[in-house]
Amino acid sequence: MSDSLQATQYSPLLGEETAAHSGHGDPMALRERSLLLREIVAAQQEKAAERRTFLVVINIADTKNYDDIIRVFGYKFADDLLNIRLADLDFIRQDQPAFRVGFWSIGLIYRTTGEDDLRYSWAKLNAVLAKPLICRGIPISIKAGIGICDLMKSPIAAEDLLQATYLAGQAGAASPTGWTECNYDLAEDHRRAFTLISDAGHALTTADEFQLSYQARVTLRSGQADAVEALLRWYHPVLGRVTPDEFIPLIEATGLVRDLTSWVLAYAIAQAAKWHSDNQKLKICVKISTKSLEEDDFVSRLRELLETYKFPPAYLELEFSERRSFSNLPVARGRLLELREMGVNISIDDFGTGTNSFWSLENIPANILKIDRNMIKSLPDNVRHQALVKSMIRMAHELDMEVVAEGVETAAVRDMLHGWNCDFAEGFLLNRPMPADAFISWFTETFPRN
Repeated sequence: MSDSLQATQYSPLLGEETAAHSGHGDPMALRERSLLLREIVAAQQEKAAERRTFLVVINIADTKNYDDIIRVFGYKFADDLLNIRLADLDFIRQDQPAFRVGFWSIGLIYRTTGEDDLRYSWAKLNAVLAKPLICRGIPISIKAGIGICDLMKSPIAAEDLLQATYLAGQAGAASPTGWTECNYDLAEDHRRAFTLISDAGHALTTADEFQLSYQARVTLRSGQADAVEALLRWYHPVLGRVTPDEFIPLIEATGLVRDLTSWVLAYAIAQAAKWHSDNQKLKICVKISTKSLEEDDFVSRLRELLETYKFPPAYLELEFSERRSFSNLPVARGRLLELREMGVNISIDDFGTGTNSFWSLENIPANILKIDRNMIKSLPDNVRHQALVKSMIRMAHELDMEVVAEGVETAAVRDMLHGWNCDFAEGFLLNRPMPADAFISWFTETFPRN
């Protein structure tokens, strides 16, 4: 069992309490969430000045607790535990129904007439939920959390409000009080995230929503730019420009990540192939989700793309962020080795920001290391970062890797990196990301070829 699921010492008192609660009913008798949403709407419309009405969401245990209990004791034991806890909550239910919100989360409407009563109720609720549960003579300690929302003040729709209160319950488990009030900003964030996920599929088939911008990479030794990074942008018709840091993690959690990756690779390779045909032999660098390597056909799909556009694999670089973990390292490593054998370059992006930097160097068969922009930007004023970056460059070279410094914005930083034998630089000092046509015009003027 995990540390969060602990057996406590048996006590006769707790055993007697359990006996009193046995046979309290079937947890499936909890009413459905859709009915709770109706209750929330009705409560929001109440005008009684002498009382306050709250939505309370109780996360009796988190998902990890629930999974551990099922794994060790089985489903029937878990249902019995929930019955016991539901009986404990009779004092706050006020003969009102309880509603199922999640696996082990329930929601209810609570009405009170004064602040003293309110403080007493939250304190008693937290004390009840903090008690170990005894089921079949086995004491189980699980960490609960309470989310609370004042329905007389809530300005948002019931669905969003329930989501925000549920999230408050998750936060409550880590709070000293055991409970947290609803944060309406979380509801807004949830609504925005849902909009983005819902619209991503349509954006992939709509012109001009997803676009690629391009930023040059300069070779510090020669001062010439020989590579360009393709950067994904989303121009949402309602929300405006959405940053990759916001929408990429959302899409990675869905099956759309496959379609989005295919879209980015196809557009980037097609554009680079066109430049090659115009005698601009630029390497194209593309950020890829680690989830792509979980797909059995990823390598074959990429090979087909390269063959379709007659694009040399040596001019393609795939970047994997150090911040993103590989869910199945042996499989991912095998596919990365296949890509390297094809001639594709592999880079570790955002290096120096994660907790597994040395692990990445050891396990990812990369030939390029990209030092994170935040570390590079701080170089002039941070002696420790200067020492770290110099060490990273030296270490990478000893591992037969080339080094790219991201986020170079001043000539002083560029010269500093050149003096440390860094291979390449990217950043606003060179150019800001721009559309393909604007980029190639700038490129041919800035780096004329004989």
